[in-house]
Parts: sequence; structure tokens; C-alpha cells
Amino acid sequence: MLRKKSIGWILSLILVLTAVAGCSSGKGASGDGESSPQGTGTGGAAQQPEKVTLRFSWWGSEERHKALLEAIDLYMEKNPHVTIEPEYGGFDGYYQKLVTQFAGNTAPDLTPLSFDWIQEIAVNGDLVHDLFQFRDYIDLDAFDQNLLQKYTVFNGKLVGLPMGVNGMVTVYNKEFFRRHNIPEDTKWDWETIHRIGKQVHEQNPEDYLLGLLDQGIYRKFLMPFVNQRTGNQFIQDDYTLGFTVEDIEAAFAYYRSLLDDGVLEPVEESKLYSTAEDSPKWLNGHIGITLSLASTIPGFANGPEVDVSSYPIPADAKTSGVLVNPSNPLAIAKSSKHPEEAAKFASWLLTAPEAAEILKGVYSVPAVPANMTVLREKALINPTIVRAVEIALENPGDPVNGISGNSEVDQLATDYLDKVAFNQMTPRAAAEEFVSRLQDKLAGMPR
Repeated sequence: MLRKKSIGWILSLILVLTAVAGCSSGKGASGDGESSPQGTGTGGAAQQPEKVTLRFSWWGSEERHKALLEAIDLYMEKNPHVTIEPEYGGFDGYYQKLVTQFAGNTAPDLTPLSFDWIQEIAVNGDLVHDLFQFRDYIDLDAFDQNLLQKYTVFNGKLVGLPMGVNGMVTVYNKEFFRRHNIPEDTKWDWETIHRIGKQVHEQNPEDYLLGLLDQGIYRKFLMPFVNQRTGNQFIQDDYTLGFTVEDIEAAFAYYRSLLDDGVLEPVEESKLYSTAEDSPKWLNGHIGITLSLASTIPGFANGPEVDVSSYPIPADAKTSGVLVNPSNPLAIAKSSKHPEEAAKFASWLLTAPEAAEILKGVYSVPAVPANMTVLREKALINPTIVRAVEIALENPGDPVNGISGNSEVDQLATDYLDKVAFNQMTPRAAAEEFVSRLQDKLAGMPR
């Protein structure tokens, strides 16, 4: 995950500058995605719908871009009064651009939210609509209701529609396993990764069992590692810490041991790439496993043949720590001039079977069960993605609360992991200073 700089000043500006667009009344969209005519006027003849333009912004792979563009074209064909302007690119810089747009009241009408942005943008910032207000325009009943309540409802508000269901798993290189005689049914925990990884590197110094932990390391490693030890949220709902200095020290020391013993590829190399599948070591078969979300699996298609297994879980873990969440909840900005039309499009994009057949697995497994059935029956979704989500759902961790997913917490944790990785601080010293600084940061955060 992209590292983010402190955005406290931006969020303060957001709360001052953001204009809140009101919701007008209206009837719902028809089931096939076509908008209902507006009013009849004095003569009783149905008026043509008002022409509207919506901006839809997202990030992702080329495959995702192509699918969403195709879906947009189909929706506009079915709804000629709607023009949807796509804005898309890579993940780098997306968050900073988005919060700046919110601050300047120029945010896109629709945008997916990374799960760790929800606290700042949707909860503290209150910058996106409560989609429960648009029940007349969104087929909420189509979604897995438990998923909505557990992961996208905050303080009674539905902050976004899940574009899929995602889960963290271990992605492994099948040929690497054969070469090093690693059974594919290995049950991974942190000790097993260290033991086997050390053996692998001793057999071949060019090979590393584990790759690219530094990108997104807070959510992929530190938070679940600590959750497994404590059984608590990383940060409790009352903004107190769910762990001790000793818990963090153990995580930092383990991370350092992975680097010292050749289990994990050197950070000097991995930091050059944003994803494991882009790393030359992965592409050339010198890395065995990486920890990744199901939605990223299509990105591995150009490298070695992969399969998936469970995220590492110690036998004595108090919670599995396995991250399960909605893929990028699709939110509607409060500054949108046409929130009802945005809601109609969002509903069609995520609930219509024809849209699901276009998107396939670009946002992991659909959050609408009926669409999942359609994709399976027509073999339109990568079975490895489906298997990854099923594995994650076998033993999911508790939903991550909003403050634990805060981007400033993420950044602070990543900074101290870097200090440990580059031998700038010992695990103990880094743990003590991290805890002190985190407590100071939490004390100054709005509740």
C-alpha cells in the first residue's frame, strides 16, 4: 500500500471548505439500469430526463480500467441522458489527490475508498453520502446484508457499496515449491515461514521464501501479527492501544529476523516495486510466497504459476487476524450535484448481472451473491480468486475498526518498521518510541 504523509492539515481544511450538496426527492431507477422519467408537467406528457454528467474516479490495473470503461459505455447507451466521465490511473498519489479534491470541493461524484481511508474521509470528514438515504435508487437487498453491516456501516451510516469481497491469503509460486520440496498443503504460521525460509536461502542464496512485505506492511503483517497475540483491535474504540510495548517489540524483532536470515527479500530491492508481481525476483522465480489480497491475483498472470493457501496463523493465536473486507466501497461525494443519478449508476454497476459479466473478478468476488452464481456458472471468474476468498472466509479475523485503519497510524507504523529494517533502531527502541508517538497522535485526533 502506498505510504501516505500526514494529512491532518488537509482534513482540517476539508471540514472548512467542503460544501454539502442536498438530496432531492425522486423515484428509483428501473431494474435494468434505465432511469425513470422525471415529472409529467401540466400537459401530462412525460418529460425527458435532465441531462447530467457524473465523474467516476478509480485506480487499478489495466484489466480493471478496460472493464469499467466497457461498463460505463453500456450504462450510457442504456441511459442516454447520463454522461459519465472516467478518471483513472494507478494507486500512487491517488489518496493525496482525492483528499485535495475533497478539500477544494472538486471531488468526483463517485469513487471507491480504500478501507483504511474510511475513518478520515467518511467518518471524521463526513464527506460522503449515507447511502441508506438512497434506498429508492439502490437495490440494497441484492447485497450480502451481513457484509454491509459488518464492514461498510459506520455510526449507522452506509458509507459505500462494496465492489467485491476480499480476503488476505498466502499466494505461492508452485514451481518454487517443487524446486525446494515444500508441500503445497503446508499450514503456514510465522515460525514455519522463518524455519523454511532460512532453509531455502541456505540452499540457494538467490532465493527468498517471502517477498515484498514492506508495501502495505502495516495491514499485511504488523496489525494481524499483533492482533493474533492480543485478540484486540490494534487500537481500541476508545482510542487506547490494544497492545503493549512488548507486543510491538516481538513483531519488530521477528521482522528483523526475516531480513537477517534471508527469509525476506532485502528491502533495498523490494522498495523499488509497489507490488510483488512486478518484482523481477518474483517474475524470475526467486520468491516463493507473498501475502496478498484475493483481488490482486489477476496481476500474477504474467509470472510463475500460482495458487493460494491460508494466511499465516499461529496455533495459539487469540484471533486469526485474517483480513476480510469489502473491495473498495464505492462512495458518493456529498459535493455531487446529482447524487440520485450517481446512486442509480452505482446500483446498476454492482447489482446488474450484465455489469457483473463485464467486471468479472477485477474487484475480487462480487458482493452480490446472485452475481457470484452467474459468474461461476458461466466460468467468467478466475477460480483462484474464488478459492482465495473462500479460504479467507473459513477463519476471518474481526472486522478492523475505523481508527485501526487510519492512514496516519499506518504511516507511523511503516516508518518505524523501516527504521528496524535499515538497522537505524533496535526492535526495543523502535517499539518504545513508536508506542509513545502513537499515544501522542491518538490524543490529538478528533473523536
